[in-house]
Amino acid sequence: MRVNVLGPLQVLVGGAPVEVRGKRLRWLVLRLAQEPGQVVASERLIADLWPDSPPVDGPAALQSLVSRLRRTLGASSVSSHPLGYRLEASTDVEEFLRTRDARLWRGAAFEEAPFAVDEAARLALLRDDLAGLEALALAHPLREDVQARLMLALHAAGRRSDALEVFARVRGLLADELGVDPGEVLAAAHLTVLQERASRGNLPAAVGSFVGREADLARLSSLLRDNRLVTLTGFGGVGKTRLALTYAASVAEAWFVELDSAADPLAALDAALGPNPLATPVFSRLGSSLVVLDNCEHVVSAAAGLCVQLLASAPDVRVLATSREPLGIPGEVVHPVAPLDLDHAVRLFSARVGGALELDVRRLCAALDGIPLALELAAARARSLSSAQLEARVDSRLRLLDRGSRTGPARHRTLRAVIDWSWELLSDAERLLLARLGVFVGGATAAAVHAVCGAGLRRGTPSLGTPTSQRTHDPRQDQDLWDTEDQLAALVEKSLVVRAGERYRLLETVREYALEQNQADPAAHAAYYVALAEQNEPLLRGPRQLEALKVFDVERANLDAAQTWAVQHDAALARRMMAARTWHLLVMTKRFEEIRRWAPLTPDDPLAEVLAALGTPKALAAAERLWQADVPTALCALMLTSGQVWGEAELGNRLSALANRLERSEDEWMRAFSVLVRGVVAGEFSDGAAPKAEAAYREALRGFREVGDRWAVVFGLSCLVMVLMNRGAHAAGFEAVSEARKVAEELGEPDSVLVPMSVLMQTARLKIRIGDLQGAREDLALVPASSLELDQGRLAQAYGEVAYFSGDFEEAVTLYRSALDATEESAAVQFRATVHAGLGLALTRLGRLEEAGVEHGKALSIAASSADGPARAMVLEWYADWLFVQSDVRGAAVALDEAERLRGGPSSDPAVVQLRDRVRAEVGVDR
Repeated sequence: MRVNVLGPLQVLVGGAPVEVRGKRLRWLVLRLAQEPGQVVASERLIADLWPDSPPVDGPAALQSLVSRLRRTLGASSVSSHPLGYRLEASTDVEEFLRTRDARLWRGAAFEEAPFAVDEAARLALLRDDLAGLEALALAHPLREDVQARLMLALHAAGRRSDALEVFARVRGLLADELGVDPGEVLAAAHLTVLQERASRGNLPAAVGSFVGREADLARLSSLLRDNRLVTLTGFGGVGKTRLALTYAASVAEAWFVELDSAADPLAALDAALGPNPLATPVFSRLGSSLVVLDNCEHVVSAAAGLCVQLLASAPDVRVLATSREPLGIPGEVVHPVAPLDLDHAVRLFSARVGGALELDVRRLCAALDGIPLALELAAARARSLSSAQLEARVDSRLRLLDRGSRTGPARHRTLRAVIDWSWELLSDAERLLLARLGVFVGGATAAAVHAVCGAGLRRGTPSLGTPTSQRTHDPRQDQDLWDTEDQLAALVEKSLVVRAGERYRLLETVREYALEQNQADPAAHAAYYVALAEQNEPLLRGPRQLEALKVFDVERANLDAAQTWAVQHDAALARRMMAARTWHLLVMTKRFEEIRRWAPLTPDDPLAEVLAALGTPKALAAAERLWQADVPTALCALMLTSGQVWGEAELGNRLSALANRLERSEDEWMRAFSVLVRGVVAGEFSDGAAPKAEAAYREALRGFREVGDRWAVVFGLSCLVMVLMNRGAHAAGFEAVSEARKVAEELGEPDSVLVPMSVLMQTARLKIRIGDLQGAREDLALVPASSLELDQGRLAQAYGEVAYFSGDFEEAVTLYRSALDATEESAAVQFRATVHAGLGLALTRLGRLEEAGVEHGKALSIAASSADGPARAMVLEWYADWLFVQSDVRGAAVALDEAERLRGGPSSDPAVVQLRDRVRAEVGVDR
């Protein structure tokens, strides 16, 4: 699918245009197209789509809108995620950013979308479309950010007076209509336009475009208005100097002082001010200027001393310093400079390359951490490497980006030189910790850093500048342990570690450098994360479930890295990790691909052997060993696969014995699970025991609620819903499935947890039976695509039921047959029996009685091989319908009586009740 927004909205599906009707539906497409391939948070979508009058139930309204869009463009056009939705389409914006082909434009970008003004302005600037930007500013006269961009664009085009007219107009409008003065962004643009070439100072002229720092410039303007010393900190090459110079260009007098090789910062300042024939004291020559002290980290103490003197002796001077760490003096305000976000990184790289590239630019920019210097170096390499070579080498950043500007500072000529510069400024202990931090993937908590990296951070550690082969171990290093958190804080201050909340991480560029030092301890890392997984695994079945889920999700990359090391080096540790992660991957998140990935790599492990055969009919020799393990993970794995190992009769006996064993457990969860198993035995392996199954499921639910296991509540409700649906208690079933869906959403997406049948599917099927066919279609549109045959079959069956109850019996026949085709190799006999029976019902309504009889015969034959009494009862009830149409009233009565026996009571399904009444009336049975 392709979505074009560089002009009026255009959607192409399979190359053919599809009309999207309705303002808000078109807004939804446009909003998702602003971030193609990215998950857009639900709250952001709601805020943008209903800016003035948000709906009472925003998530439900958004979900309904998404469902309508899927019906228009196809079920796979928008995918659902725990935080929001993602558009599964390419856009002309992506192509334009990659190729800069102006022919893609058909008009103004995002012209229908009031929430996309920023994006439209950005694209107009990229296209050098000054007329388009003027039109956008005219349409949004009070949008200060848009007016500021127009002012700067006019100024850059040599239309300084026009730019000043824009400012005067907007200032007047703000005063007249809102009673406010221009904000920081507009004021900063005004300062830039006002600057004269004759301004005093020694600032070097800018080379190349300046991308993505509008917010930083506005923040600097505010900070330097209220403070006299602001220090820009950040990783080397992140753009601190360029940001400082760009801001300095907007003031009347600014002096630039480079300190990278200055032994005496005061002398460097004096030299920057130029000839001084009257020998005037340095500080008195500054007046009310701005002093930019660049690259202070190499002489940080001397630079700090200079600032103290300067601020005390020149009361009208302001200082803007750049450094990889703060100066640490009173009055200093620190403004961290982050790498560019992905969109701005793509803009910068594309601008520097200057032509089309056949590569994934977003992946490349993400791999380079959005560091401007790295992007500049990569753009230079793009002139000598093919796109394929560049893409293949991007994960080896330090080798790839090994050449740069011949005239730039030595510390910026290669990516390695950037980190070498910072490395040389570290203490031995800081170097050792940084080198060890490379073992973490995706960051870590301070506790993890201390546990994995803390040993040996002490004075006297040999320099990591020494080759590894020449380093010796000093026994005294086992004493005088440095405090890990102090060293970690020092690395954060020096812009080599990024802190986000409670987590610390390395940029991938720094991580690659750190790993080269050969100080990381993957064994300690693996041991820590196995222990962390084991600690949190039991919590997944109790009141701290959400907390534990967050740990498994946040630490997923570290858990993967630990498991990778374990399967290669420590089989026992690999088995422990498999056991500790399976509940999360299999039960809580249904990540079957992850299970299939790890299970075959885990040696001599019955759990792994059982899991490796998920979804296959392969007999499992390991199942017998696993059967004796009263561990939740093992029990769940066996529940999924045991039908492939033992016959139904033996499996029913085994499950009964298992329930007897578990009910004696001291663990509350185990006892509740034993009741659930009894419900399964009664409902799926017995005749006439559906009431007993229903009672067992309700009792198990009470236990699971007391334990606080949301997943088990959803599972138990799903089982209960199947019993209620089978006996026709649709209202009670809908109440139960609604609770299941609500609880499942606390865990993530409704279909992200492992249950006997998709919660969304059950909801849809119950809506069908209570007459809400439109609601059923909307729910089915939300069911995620699955590669599992049974899932595909169930979805086709559900759509078949929608068609049947809509009166479209031909469509129902087609869909039921699709369900059978999808599950041709499946061992789900109950499912196939009910689909054949449903097909028989649809054919009967079409008057094709002979074909219907064939399908009912198949349903009866298949159901006969199952011990599932309720499923066989349903097949008989639908067979009775066919018999009655054939005028075989006696046969219909016998079938209904047998169905009642198999279920353990009469069905309350209105269609079955009506049929039973008519049959009894015909045969003269008193009701």
